[in-house]
Amino acid sequence: MGLPRAFLCYAVAAFLLGAALVACEDPAFAADGALLADPLAAAINVIPFVLVALLLLVATRRALLSFGLAALLLHLLYAANAMKLELLDTPVLPADFVLLGHLGDGGGLLLHYVPRSAIACLLLVLGCVVALAWWERPWQRLRGSRHALASVLVLAFGASLLGGTAPWPRVYAADAGDYQQWSPAVSARQSGLPTTLLRYSWDTTFVLPEPDRALAARFMHEHAAGAQPADAPVDGQPDIVIVQSESFFDPARLRGLEPAQVLPEFRRVAATSRHGDLWVPTYGGGTIRTEFEVLTGIAMRYFPEIQYPYFRMTTSAVPSLASVLAARGYHTVAVHPHEREFWNRAAAFTRLGFEQFDAVEQFGDAPHVGWYVSDDALVDHVLQSLDGAQGPQFVFAISMENHGPYEDYPNADPAAIAVQPVPAGVVGDGADRLRGYLYHLAGADRSLGRLADALAKRPRRSLLLFYGDHLPALPLLYAGAGFDDGAPAPDQPVPWLLLDTAHPQVAAASESTSSFYLPALLLAQAGIDDHGYFDALEAARGLDHPQQRWTPAEDDALRAVMQLRQRGEIR
Repeated sequence: MGLPRAFLCYAVAAFLLGAALVACEDPAFAADGALLADPLAAAINVIPFVLVALLLLVATRRALLSFGLAALLLHLLYAANAMKLELLDTPVLPADFVLLGHLGDGGGLLLHYVPRSAIACLLLVLGCVVALAWWERPWQRLRGSRHALASVLVLAFGASLLGGTAPWPRVYAADAGDYQQWSPAVSARQSGLPTTLLRYSWDTTFVLPEPDRALAARFMHEHAAGAQPADAPVDGQPDIVIVQSESFFDPARLRGLEPAQVLPEFRRVAATSRHGDLWVPTYGGGTIRTEFEVLTGIAMRYFPEIQYPYFRMTTSAVPSLASVLAARGYHTVAVHPHEREFWNRAAAFTRLGFEQFDAVEQFGDAPHVGWYVSDDALVDHVLQSLDGAQGPQFVFAISMENHGPYEDYPNADPAAIAVQPVPAGVVGDGADRLRGYLYHLAGADRSLGRLADALAKRPRRSLLLFYGDHLPALPLLYAGAGFDDGAPAPDQPVPWLLLDTAHPQVAAASESTSSFYLPALLLAQAGIDDHGYFDALEAARGLDHPQQRWTPAEDDALRAVMQLRQRGEIR
């Protein structure tokens, strides 16, 4: 018994075809001469394609079909990578495949980013695949014992590659100088996408690091009793509302746009609120990174191997604003007018201590603006939740209307879109997308003003924390306009404000802070002392001055404390 010669020839042909695809589509090798400059690096990027093609061959026993499917899968991987690099400046990573299992909407949100022409081409290609599967006859030589042997060998090689067992780590260490775990975009550009995916899947198995317990204990001893509530007197337990506004940022930071042209309601409310620049741990997407920091006070900077915390850091209960407030008699509600399974929020919110999660099914026939439920409908839902409550409420609301893409969407006013301001130098698709973004941003701004006014009229004192989760994914805009400070888009902050209806801040000075400091700041403003972690974090915030690419004032101590907090050892 042995493998037929045709099987070995097929493996060689798959390697050559894969090399051609990698040379054409991989950013690391697409430049002229790049493939010849480092043939070994190119070759190891082809190995996964060969194994996929062989796996399809033993599954279908059809050579042309297996070639075609493997090539299609590789092309789709590169297309997704190109889209993610353009929008988020980050390549496809292993965590993205975990996300695919938690979309909740069947991939509808992601499909909005795919051009209709590309979807039509994909459907045509899939039709050809079906026709090829019907036309091509199975290999007669690959059956019986030969088929069994080929299947065992391919599965064994594939499993060892995915698991990173010997000899694969040594093979892929050949380009160790080009692989940089701390910078996936650089690694993909230098080592190739398949190599980067494999090495990230091997190297980023999440194991909580061993923290410096002595340093953490000293930090907690010095700071846990050091934070003081805000100077304003405490008028009972206020209702607390947090609005995480999708892709909310200040376009006046762009060259060619002025403050008077955008965000009038934000500026009005900020005039009587604590407010300023907010530095967040993500750009263009990755909402739950900012969301996790605001809810837990745990900074993603100290867990660099984790891209999406709701898949890796909420597998068990994690102390959060919700759990702290629930222990003080608050009813804790998360509100998000989208699928509850998206980002794994349903499971994560339970482990973060929320008693209730109102997702898209609670919004019924609420109006949509663009693709998603409007921000006005979200505000209506928040106010209804507050009005129907018997005791203090904590409502964490996540908006959806302003989610991209920002062109060709339904349920919008074309005339209102057309009059949105555009800086000189921004033309074509960049200008169209900016107008679409500003149209939705104006809706978010108006809904903020309406919510602030409604809270001010309620008899119970209310705190409103409002912030953007990240900049919108508008790379053509940023390339065409640029920013007033000359810094790139990933280094720009988003705005935040904290309104206290009982104690407005008159002519309050701007405060620059980070998203992981917000929960401590909020609790201090509410006059809620947790006698532990958040008090210490508020004391540390007072000593820090977040800005572009800053390092926290007590970086090592914060790292140790937050790692212990994530372990559940600091409450």
